Amino acid sequence: MEDGFQAIAKVPYRIALPTRHATASEAATLELLRLKGVPVPKLYSYSASVDNPAGVEYIIMEKANGEPIEGKWLAMTKRERYTLASSVVQIEKKLFDIPFSSIGNVYFKRDLPSDLQAPLYSEGRAQDASLEAFCIGPIADYMFSYGKRAGLDIYRGPWKNPKDYLRSIAEKEIEWTRRYGKPVALDFPHNGLIPGEQDPKEYIALLEKYLALVPYLLPEDASHPFNQPTLRHPDLNPNNILISPETGAVTCIIDWQHTILEPRLLAAGYPRAFENPDVNESTDLEEPTLPPEYDSLDAEEKAEADELYRRLFLFHYYRVCNGIFNKPHLHALCDPLLHPRKHLVDRAGRPWSGNLVTLMGALVRMVEYWPHLQNTRGIKCPVEFTPEELEKFRKQEDMWFPMNAVVNQWREEVGVNEDGWVSNEAYEGAVRKDKQLRERLIGEMDGDQEDIACLQKGWMFRDREEIN
Repeated sequence: MEDGFQAIAKVPYRIALPTRHATASEAATLELLRLKGVPVPKLYSYSASVDNPAGVEYIIMEKANGEPIEGKWLAMTKRERYTLASSVVQIEKKLFDIPFSSIGNVYFKRDLPSDLQAPLYSEGRAQDASLEAFCIGPIADYMFSYGKRAGLDIYRGPWKNPKDYLRSIAEKEIEWTRRYGKPVALDFPHNGLIPGEQDPKEYIALLEKYLALVPYLLPEDASHPFNQPTLRHPDLNPNNILISPETGAVTCIIDWQHTILEPRLLAAGYPRAFENPDVNESTDLEEPTLPPEYDSLDAEEKAEADELYRRLFLFHYYRVCNGIFNKPHLHALCDPLLHPRKHLVDRAGRPWSGNLVTLMGALVRMVEYWPHLQNTRGIKCPVEFTPEELEKFRKQEDMWFPMNAVVNQWREEVGVNEDGWVSNEAYEGAVRKDKQLRERLIGEMDGDQEDIACLQKGWMFRDREEIN
């Protein structure tokens, strides 16, 4: 505009889910975060309905100030990296301090009927008058509304009891799979390991085993800090963190769509921008160092070592800063079963795709960890696998992980994410790379018709229905 004022109009993709709730919750979340001192774009206007002159849902917000850290990594000094980690952790501490009453999503009360509203704060916690307009309502996680799930008669929150939430995650998939699940063949190259169509009834059986474990996955006491409903950014990657080019401090965090409230033990974790690049996480707090042979490395090897060193420092500073500024998060991060628990819950909420191995693996490991779960002393694990089932699974898993690594490499080569999405700008290039990759792989098969048939039938980038 002529006076320099800039705003962003955000319109959801035509199949963005859940309709109404996703936009309404994102708008309310932005306003709540701003009132809590979190640097987010200011909300100017929104419509969670298509019943407006534009004919679409929309959010109009302030244009964010600052520069994404994505392009700043290599030039950042140690002090700037510490400033970044410290800023992010102190912002997250503000989120951890909010005494939310329930699991679900934040809304303005005016956007929900009263029977879908839970109080914003836990009972007995004082609430500012400025927060009277807010409540907690149904979850806006698109996995509860994906495809025909939107028409299922299932409960979508809010949940007062965290274990009820864990049950709902799997119950929606059981209900969908019973109604709509069909035998599915795996994608290439996994269809060579496990040929033929996989039975959705086996997936339901695994989900029922998950439900048997639910009572023991979180602390028994609903008021335990690890059960506290917690709000965190759903994808804190380098493109969503904007910083001041002068100070390195965080000036704005963007893209809060689908931000949900969930139990702290599920919300806890390292954001993508601060993930540990080393598989073997160190238990000490020693600063990372460059490899001793660094000076003898060639230019390409030095670049790789520098990149690893930078990422290790960001992880290190994030962990240290949580110990200084956000101990509730640190305590959750230190839970020895944090990752296998999160992995199991995540897999139990995934749509049926023919993949039985990943959920089976998450269950097998949780059964192995049974003695280390809270409140299990003297209680027999309700889930068992026969020696034959375990032997079959371990043989499949031994090949499954290497195949996953190859598939991830192909995705990077083509430039698409796990769901097959690519930006409009990169689409034509991705189509070209997809064709080149397929032709190269077929050429490497030396005319093996069985392998070629597996690839052609199960090519992961083939056209599919957009919603199931």
